[in-house]
Amino acid sequence: MYRRACSMRKLNEYRIRKSERMYDELTRVVDIQKSRMANFLRFRKDPLGFLVDALPLGDVVSLRTSAFQPTYIVNSPDFIQELLVHEEENLRKGRSSSVLRRTVGDGLLTTEQEEHRRQKRYMMPTFYKERIQTYARIVTEETERVADGLKAGEPVAMHDLMMRLTLGIISRSLFNTELDEEKAKLADAVDVTIRQSAGTIFSPIIWPFALPTPGNIRLKKAIGTLEALIFGAIAAARQAPERYADTMLGLLMDTKDEEGQPIPDQEIRDQMMTMLLAGHETTANALVWAWYALEREPQAERRLHEEVDALRSKERASGEPLPAYDRYRQLTYTKQVVQETLRLYPPAWAILRETEREIEMLGERFERNSSFLISPYAIHRNAEVFGDAGAFRPERFDEGISQWPKFAYFPFGGGSRGCIGSQFALMEAGLILSTLAERFRFVSAQGQGEGEPEPLVSLRLKNGRLMVPISR
Repeated sequence: MYRRACSMRKLNEYRIRKSERMYDELTRVVDIQKSRMANFLRFRKDPLGFLVDALPLGDVVSLRTSAFQPTYIVNSPDFIQELLVHEEENLRKGRSSSVLRRTVGDGLLTTEQEEHRRQKRYMMPTFYKERIQTYARIVTEETERVADGLKAGEPVAMHDLMMRLTLGIISRSLFNTELDEEKAKLADAVDVTIRQSAGTIFSPIIWPFALPTPGNIRLKKAIGTLEALIFGAIAAARQAPERYADTMLGLLMDTKDEEGQPIPDQEIRDQMMTMLLAGHETTANALVWAWYALEREPQAERRLHEEVDALRSKERASGEPLPAYDRYRQLTYTKQVVQETLRLYPPAWAILRETEREIEMLGERFERNSSFLISPYAIHRNAEVFGDAGAFRPERFDEGISQWPKFAYFPFGGGSRGCIGSQFALMEAGLILSTLAERFRFVSAQGQGEGEPEPLVSLRLKNGRLMVPISR
């Protein structure tokens, strides 16, 4: 009750500050000033800059698009809560799901309404605590293997390194499959699917997938590469189910629906494809940003090293290392580094929703087929909520996220469509950071300049980052 009261007090303070601004007294929806074409071109050129610049304009910013499909940028936490929680039955993901369905099919990421709820019910056990504990061991083992292969002073492409590491982790967690010889090919296939999907989601024209455009041809080839892995694992699991008993695949193959029927192979394929893509690319991107941010904030980097060193000394003194998950639970500052990275560089930089019917939210009416664009990237940079919002300060999480209004910080979305694997992702990122930071610090190779975000399906550091591991 205390946390809820604090959250409500913060939200009321936020609303009061907002009301003091010189908005139209009759509405919280304001029109953007530039023309539709000017806004479209600016968004295409620099979507993140466009969304950040729209943050101070109003709680809900109308882009003055067509009457048939009005489009809004939503900046206010209370409107975001209405959209993602209270009005979710009246909304669909729309265009983003249609595009992603080309790759992942009808999995948890793309299904709607009752079908989504049905799938979520049987997927939830794959992320129960006892499963997370098993995955934690895999994360540590795979990260130690990567650390053993690093050579001090020899530059590494950090994006490629993190992608291959998280791909190895998710592959073992999903299929109990080692990918040493195939990681490069599979990582390339993931990259193609991400780039092609991102380019299509925000394109004014979506070409039919059956059309043999160069992009569609590349995407279909990449999907074939990923499907070969998934269907190969399904076939192997049919032959030797005991080998897959502790994996996500094994759990799904043992699952029955409400009518007692097993999940069809195609549906398992769709869930595995969803987890394979969403379950490693987003975490890899966040980790690259974390290494980049730590390099630029020596005090944060020092505190991270102090924490992992102190925990390792404690383990040595006891003569017995902690299980991986128990180790993660004691890494307080490391968790805050992950949380602050997700604040400044949330992989899900934009969330799209569309209305299926006319709705009313907080006294405002929105027509059927209205589109809403919510940007955690922009909202997490609200100086009225976070103070020095552009600075990387993990200690701002000392008091937890309840200190801020609900949906002022939401790197994993919210409502029933919030990321089902959020606890897995936090654990994975924390253990990878701590395991590598125990042995190395990373500095950027010279001549690269400042890091620039690249908003694809998830938020990347543009052109990756060449970094040099320095032994500690």
